Amino acid sequence: MSRTEFKQMLGIRTLPSLHLEVSLGCNISCAMCTFHDDLKKFRWMPADRLKTVTQGFDGFGLVHIGDGSEPLINHDIFEIIAYLRTQDIPVSLQTNAKLIRNAGDAENLVRSGLTLLSISFDGVTDVTVKKIRGGLGFSEIARAIDLINEAKLRLGSDTPYLASNAVAMRCNLDELPQLAAYLLDHQFRSFRVGFLELRKPNDQLVGELLIYEKLRAYQVVKEIKSIIEAHQNSMSFNDGLFDTDNSQSRRDTCTGYKDRFYVDWSGAMTTCYGKKYLGNIFEQGLSALILSDEYKGYVREVTAPNNSTCALCRFCEVMSFDRISDHFGRRAVDHYSMDAIIQSIEYANQGGEVREFWLAQSALA
Repeated sequence: MSRTEFKQMLGIRTLPSLHLEVSLGCNISCAMCTFHDDLKKFRWMPADRLKTVTQGFDGFGLVHIGDGSEPLINHDIFEIIAYLRTQDIPVSLQTNAKLIRNAGDAENLVRSGLTLLSISFDGVTDVTVKKIRGGLGFSEIARAIDLINEAKLRLGSDTPYLASNAVAMRCNLDELPQLAAYLLDHQFRSFRVGFLELRKPNDQLVGELLIYEKLRAYQVVKEIKSIIEAHQNSMSFNDGLFDTDNSQSRRDTCTGYKDRFYVDWSGAMTTCYGKKYLGNIFEQGLSALILSDEYKGYVREVTAPNNSTCALCRFCEVMSFDRISDHFGRRAVDHYSMDAIIQSIEYANQGGEVREFWLAQSALA
C-alpha cells in the first residue's frame, strides 16, 4: 500500500493537518525524548473547553493528537475524539499504549470513532523495548494491541486502523524486520521508521546513532520492504528519513509553514513546526487565526528567497540520513565537538566499537 493509498483509506483530504496536544506530560520516560522534563506536572485540555471551538475544523484534512505528550493521560480523551469526529474530520492518535489496560479501555477507543491509532514501539522483545521506552515492555504493548483488535472484532468496526512508529538505533536495528512481520500479522496498516537524532548530549545514547551503522541500516530497510511485499496483508511503509543526497533540496522546497498547524493543551496555536505563535484558539477562534494578518505576514516572510528563518530550520521532516548534523543536534555537537564526532565515525569505520570510544571520551572529560 502506498502512502497516497493509505491517506485515501483514512479519508484525509489534501488540506493542512492540525496537530493537537490535549495534554502535557507523559507516563513513561524515554531517554531519547526531549519533551518531558516535567513528567509529573500534567496538564489537560478539558473536552468542554474544546467544544467551544465550533468553526474552522473544515480547513484541515486531519487532526492528529499526541506529537509531544501522552494523550491517554487526559481523562476526557474519548469525549474529545468523539467531538472532533462530529466535525467530519479524520482523527489520529499517537500513544505508547500503556493506558490501554483492559477490554473497557479498548472498547472506549473503538466507540469514540478514532480513525487511526498509532502506537510507538521499537522492537519485539521486552529487553529491547524496555531499554528504549522507559521501562514499558513489548509484552505490555502486545497485550494492548490484542485488546484493540479484539474490541474491533467484537464491535464490528474497521477502525481505528493501526499504525506504528519506531525509532531506529544500533541496539534495536536487527529487530526491526521482525517488528515489521509482527505488525503485518496483527493488521497494522502503516509502519514508519525514523532514526535517532541526539538533540541534546546523552552519553548512553551517543553510541546508538545510526551514523555509525549506515550500511546495515540500508540493509534493514531493504529487508523490511521485502517482508512487506511478500506478506498477504498490505501495509504502508514510510522510510523517507533514510533518503540521502537530497537534504538541501528538501529544505529549499519545505512547505511546513502551511502544511501543519499546532495547538497545545492551553489552546496556543503555532505554525512552522512550532516556531511562529499565532494566538489562542479559545480566545480568537481557529478560523480567525488562520486568516489573521499575523499569519499572512509570516507566510510572506518564509517564502522570501534566502530568508534567515528557513535557513536556521532543523525540523526532522527534512532530515537526511547522509548529514552528520541530522544525527547530532546542535547542543550535542557543541558538547562533544565536531572534531570528536568525526574521530568517532572514523573509529567506527575502522571496525572499532563506538560505544567504547564515547565511554573513553567521557572518562577523559
